[in-house]
Amino acid sequence: MNPLAVGSNVTLNLVPQSPINIGTWSYETTTIVLFYPGGSIVSTSYQGRVSFIRSSSELSISSLQLNDSGLYTVQRMEPVLTAVVTLSVQGKELTSASNATDLVELNDTAIFTCSVSSGTSLSYRWMNGSSEVAASDRVRLGVGNSTLSIVSVTRYDEGPFRCEVINGISNDHTDDTNHTVLYLTVGPERPDVTSPDIAMTGHIVTFNCSASSQPPSQFSWFFNGSQVATGSVYETGPLTLASHGEYTCMAFNNLTYRNSTVSKMLTVVAPITSVSISTGGNQATEGDSFTMTCNIVGDPSSIHWWKNHTLVRLDNRTHVSFDNRTLAFNPVQHSDYGAYQCMARNSVSNRTSTRYTLLVNYGPKQPVIAGAPIAETEQRVTFNCSASSQPPSQFSWFFNGSQVVTGSVYETGRLTLASHGEYTCMAFNNVTGRNSTVSKMLTIIGKSDYRLFALLC
Repeated sequence: MNPLAVGSNVTLNLVPQSPINIGTWSYETTTIVLFYPGGSIVSTSYQGRVSFIRSSSELSISSLQLNDSGLYTVQRMEPVLTAVVTLSVQGKELTSASNATDLVELNDTAIFTCSVSSGTSLSYRWMNGSSEVAASDRVRLGVGNSTLSIVSVTRYDEGPFRCEVINGISNDHTDDTNHTVLYLTVGPERPDVTSPDIAMTGHIVTFNCSASSQPPSQFSWFFNGSQVATGSVYETGPLTLASHGEYTCMAFNNLTYRNSTVSKMLTVVAPITSVSISTGGNQATEGDSFTMTCNIVGDPSSIHWWKNHTLVRLDNRTHVSFDNRTLAFNPVQHSDYGAYQCMARNSVSNRTSTRYTLLVNYGPKQPVIAGAPIAETEQRVTFNCSASSQPPSQFSWFFNGSQVVTGSVYETGRLTLASHGEYTCMAFNNVTGRNSTVSKMLTIIGKSDYRLFALLC
């Protein structure tokens, strides 16, 4: 495109494209780029302003100046190729002015002017931000749109305004020119408060209040209706649970004598500092009810129970209280054995108790006696008794109904025919208070009879 504007960029390329292995781009008699297989060299005076794409032989020049106007030539050594183009770089300088920067809303008229000191302008256009300014009952455009007048300015006319000029070179525009509206009849607008919604006891919270107003507002702070401070910033002392409540910022304009308020709720939460499990000193006995309590220092919003790192599953036998602080088994079973933890959390903290291992006392189950059923006189017999139990059982031995010894092992003396009879093991759990027994008959045979019995067997 010709002409080109000062400060714009341009890309020169061959149409149609032709690959060039060895060649040059030149301006008038000055070489810009020398390119060859494997590389290229940019002239020192053009470094930083030009870029060269080898595959398409394109030459790009940035930030054009008036002295960049002239003849540009691309040449290929073999086969010979020469192409030329003439660039015309032109410029223009825009100026603008306004009658005032501080205007009174609904009172004053803003007047903006735009002029071109060089170049030929074709048309003017005024922009307010990204929107084009159109004529209306308050907005007037004059002298070929080179002047803009806004009667009885309002806060919505603040700008920024700029003048755009279109001519044969390009589009251009002035720098933004802002004007401030003095709010004498309105303001302050509804304030905006920034602060956290939730905070922890012991912490300090800072409230910041702002409101659109001219002149700037004065601010007052209220806590639950009582004034506590002045200024746009209010910093609490260390928070307590009593600091929970409504914080109100009031913005006041001392020229309009108007005010505007906004309130914000601050929720103050005590952090959870300790979590533990207690059972009231009770032990769990199979078949009985059993309860664990989650003891929490702090203000939890939720409590969860875990068994062996898995959430406890509730059923018709396992229950929690309405606040989840207690976990009850009714009845507790041997399968409830495991490592339990309770976890408490709120919006500012969370903690998990140490593991509490639930041992379920049970039994004893039916004992088992190991020992020979038949023995010869003069021999000794050893009986072993075992029973599944928590804690382990205590054992007593009875012969034909009379207690003879305690312990899980009973070794008889030398047997006689009178040793024949019923040997009973009783297992006793001193925690559950339960016992269970099993009996075993021992037959005593004389030595001669024993040999005959052995032969017959």
